[in-house]
Order: sequence, then C-alpha cells, then structure tokens
Amino acid sequence: MEGKLLNFNRVMANFSTKLVGGFIPAIVYKYATDSKMQLAVLTIILEFLISFIFNVILKNWLIKKPQLFLFLRVIPIIVYQVLLLYVAHNPYLCVVGIGIAFSLSYTFKNIPNEVLFSYINATRKSGTGRQLALTKLLDQFALILGTIVGGIALDYIDAYILVIISIILYIIGALPLLIYYITHKKDGNLNQEYSTYAHISLKETSHNSVVANQVSRKMQFLYLIFYFLQESVNAIYVLIPLLTFVLTGRFTDAAIATALFDGAYGLGCYVAGIIDARKDLTWVAMVCGIFVGIIGVSMIFIKSEFLWAFYLLCILLGICYAFAFIFMYNRMLTKTKLVGRGTTCVINRINMYSLSTCFACVFGLVFPIVSCFIVAGLLSIASGVASPFIEEKTRRILVDHLQDNEVRKEESPITYRDF
Repeated sequence: MEGKLLNFNRVMANFSTKLVGGFIPAIVYKYATDSKMQLAVLTIILEFLISFIFNVILKNWLIKKPQLFLFLRVIPIIVYQVLLLYVAHNPYLCVVGIGIAFSLSYTFKNIPNEVLFSYINATRKSGTGRQLALTKLLDQFALILGTIVGGIALDYIDAYILVIISIILYIIGALPLLIYYITHKKDGNLNQEYSTYAHISLKETSHNSVVANQVSRKMQFLYLIFYFLQESVNAIYVLIPLLTFVLTGRFTDAAIATALFDGAYGLGCYVAGIIDARKDLTWVAMVCGIFVGIIGVSMIFIKSEFLWAFYLLCILLGICYAFAFIFMYNRMLTKTKLVGRGTTCVINRINMYSLSTCFACVFGLVFPIVSCFIVAGLLSIASGVASPFIEEKTRRILVDHLQDNEVRKEESPITYRDF
C-alpha cells in the first residue's frame, strides 16, 4: 500500500513542480535585466549547493519522517514559484531567494523519496531492479507531461494561474502519503531500515567490529567517488532547457527537448531494469556512461536551424544514461543492503548529485555556458571508464568479507592509486 502511495506522490509531485520549476534558469534568463546568463547559472549553483548543506543538516529528521517532509515541501515550492513572478523587479534578490527555497524543496524531496523507496523495497527477495525501473518510468512520464504542459503554458497562459495550479496539484499528491504516515506512525517497522540475515549474521559473529566497519567504509567511499562522476549528467540535464531557450527564445522548444530526454530516460530505465535482471550489463553500462559524456559535449555545437539534431541528442542521452544508471544503482542497493548501509549510500549519492552539478555549473560563471557541458561530459566519461572497476572492486570486497568475515590481509586500504 505504501509503495503505491509513494508512486502516486512522485507522479503528482513531478508533474506539478515541472509546470514552473522545470524552467527556472530559462525564466531568470528571460526576465533578468542584466548579467542574464550568469544569474541563470548562479540560480542552478545556489539550488544544488544549498541543497547539499540542507541534506547534511536535516538528514536525521528526513530519514525518520520522510512522509511528513514530502508534504511540507509545498512551503518552499510556494516561495520559489512566487519569487519567479518578480524576477524582473529585483533579479539579484529573487535569484538568491529562489536558490534557497528551491534547494529546500529538493532536500524535502530527494532524501525522503530515496529512503522510502529503500525502506519499502528492502524486504523484497527479488524484483528490486524491476521495481526501480517501474518507479523511474512513472517518474519520467509525469516529468514529460509536466514539462510539455508547463512549456506551452508559459508561452501562452498567465504565469500566476500556472503557479496556483501547480501548488494545488502538489498538495493533492502529497496528502494521501501524509495520512498514511499519521495513521501508521506507531507501527514498529514504519520508516525502519531493513537488516538482511547476512548483515545480522556478520554483526553477531564478527570477531572484529572495526574490520566490519572498514568493509562498509570502503564500499561507501568507492560509491561516493563514482556518483560524483556519474551524477554530473544532471548539470547537462538542468542546462538543456536554458540552452534550448537561448537558441530559440521559446519555452515550448525547451519543454520538447527536456521531455524527449525524460521520455527516453524513463523508457530506457524500464528496459534496462528488465535486461539487467537477466544479463550482465557491466560493459554496456561502461560504454553508455562514456557515450553520455560525448553526447553532452556534442550538444554545444548544435545551431538553432538544426534543432532536430539537438532533440535527437536528447533522446540518445536519456537512453544511454538510463542503462548506465540502472546497472550501477541497482547493484549499489543490493550490496550496501548486505552490510546494512543502504540508506547511507543512497544519501551519499544524493549529496554527490548536488556537488557534482555545482562543480560543473560553476564554470559557467566565468566562462560561457559551453564550459559546463564540457566539464560535465568529461566527468561522465570518467564514470563510464570507472564503472567496471567499481563493480568488481565492491564485489570482491563484499565476497571476501562474507566468506571470511574479515578483510583479507592482502587487501590494502583504498588510495588514489586505485583509480
């Protein structure tokens, strides 16, 4: 039941927030009176940098009461959407306010969504990959619909009306999950991380808890580095609407580009999840990760008269990223669950998602926007190259520990030389 409510919440939230929130940099670029591009990029940097800070500060509360924070997210959504209406009056103050409010909205979304998914699916003996694929497919369907409707509406309908509709729809989506939390909060297993028999056995029989913790830290560190590299694609994703709007001056065109990526990514996740349950996609994930970087860099060379080529690159980007993402994320969930660190690694991925986006976008404050695509593309290429190494390294660490209940003596600590 909770899984269905979570999916309903995600669908409604993605649709309602995309109506306006999917075009924030482009809206700032359109209505700012000076330093238009720098302010648009600064908005993205503030959104994700402050989100990282909020993630660290509020982590414990978000983990314990995710349903409550998904509902409270409506408050920062109202703030940043209202501020968007007044960018032309005071662009600098509004950009800072939008950055803070939107980052809080992201914090109230990302960690609660991910830990709830982890909680709900942790007890499944099989089918996690398929469930992840279905969830991503539903997410992307809502994002596509919200993006298309929002892009057309921003070109032809009063933004005030769009903001009101967005807020009402979000409340409708979040309310059932909140009611479920209120009526079930006394249940002993609500919002509790599941421990596998392997994890329990390791805790009970391990003669050296320090060694067991070392295994956990090694796996966390490897995934931390990997997701900083892979999540750089988010910088490309959030810049696609801005780049499209700069090329054509129309929100509808920006919506089409974003929707094509979301559609290809959602369908790609669903297909990748099915195939990944039957086949080893290690090398497919590696090649796709490299292609993501190459495609991201290629986008900056497309001219407005060849917009169809830009749309095609958005589709290819979504498909390639889906295969690279599903493979590594599903394996991370499986392995870290065995050592009782599933939630920690999920949150680490979210934090790297924010930091990697900031790192790539900060170059846009000094250099043209093309530099953001180049940096993000290079990081993604590095993630593709690293993915087989990360998969094998974490597998070997886990297998050694499960077999011997200790880290083998020949396993040296991880250093920069491992990369």
